[in-house]
Amino acid sequence: MSDETPFDVAEADRLLMTTRAVRKRLDFERDVSDQVIFDCIDAAEQAPSGGNDASRRWIVVRDQDTKNKLGEIYRESGQFMNRVAERLDGTGHDKEQVFSSSAYLVENFAKAPVLVIAAIWGLHDNSGRPGLFDSVVPSAWSFNLALRARGLGSAYTTMLNANVDQLAEILGIPDGVTTVVTFPVAYTKGTDFKAVARQPAADITYFDQWGFRRQRASADGSTRVADGQGVVVEIDVDTRPRDVWPLVADINLPAEFSSEFMGAEWQGDPGHGSTFVGKNKLGDREWEVECHVTDYEEGKTFEWSTTDPAEPGAVWRFDIGEIGVKTRLRFSMLIGQTNNGTVTRALADGADEESVLNGRRQMLKDNMQATVEGIKAKAEAD
Repeated sequence: MSDETPFDVAEADRLLMTTRAVRKRLDFERDVSDQVIFDCIDAAEQAPSGGNDASRRWIVVRDQDTKNKLGEIYRESGQFMNRVAERLDGTGHDKEQVFSSSAYLVENFAKAPVLVIAAIWGLHDNSGRPGLFDSVVPSAWSFNLALRARGLGSAYTTMLNANVDQLAEILGIPDGVTTVVTFPVAYTKGTDFKAVARQPAADITYFDQWGFRRQRASADGSTRVADGQGVVVEIDVDTRPRDVWPLVADINLPAEFSSEFMGAEWQGDPGHGSTFVGKNKLGDREWEVECHVTDYEEGKTFEWSTTDPAEPGAVWRFDIGEIGVKTRLRFSMLIGQTNNGTVTRALADGADEESVLNGRRQMLKDNMQATVEGIKAKAEAD
């Protein structure tokens, strides 16, 4: 294939979407040649570099005694991985497999045929200025992709950086050099890696303003009702999900923080398929709306649609995720295609469609932000 020929997009996407962090499937018995490492580094060095400076350096560790010393540092730094893996073993927790795999690498790090360290001339001064780590990370990931393309694998590890003085002493690294990432490199046991579940682009991509999302790709980049416009706000709460859920599931609690929502009343027992009536006020206008619970998973998800589940005026949703020992609370909504006053106003004059939608979304975003901040404050205080 010449340089001018477009890439096979499907094959390129397969490489990008199946390059996994490989731990338990690293083949410690098969040798890895220097030439393969050179080839992968040559490919990685084509990545962008701040100022086009040739400052990246790569350290390849083959000597077993040296690997054992690095493995001991890695093991000491990673003991928390073992403790968490033991605690989660057999629980079915979302992170059980991740910590089991990480703990395996903690115990077997030095067995990799090759350890490859990406480093750079320069010291990170925590100024927030781009250029140093930003020049290493793209190259480091390209190295991973080059490995995958050749039947090898690795894991992006940074725990050795917690002991940079020891690392420098063992490897003879001079002052003024920053080690960024270490890769345990080996051929993989099989190459049948698959894409994993991730949040779809439509859920985590915002247009023009943070939190302004659209459900479908716009044909011309404009903001239109037909593309499913919505709003997302998120906040991290310094407590566990089990402490946040009761506040999320209380349909009257948001009324404490919202200038528009005035409260609600269940029409039966809470849960999937049940209904409640919400009371709202905006200026001098007051109205009630019937809400249908369309997704409800205890401790994780609470979603409801307004008016008619088949043709909702809007779809509202709370999602709770565990981030370490904290909670990430996500509050999102989608404006429906019908049964919605904003839609009626937006479509009355095509020239005003975008401004009407964005104006309403900003009002919703402000209210939703106040709601999650109120829940955060209440959860942390309780």
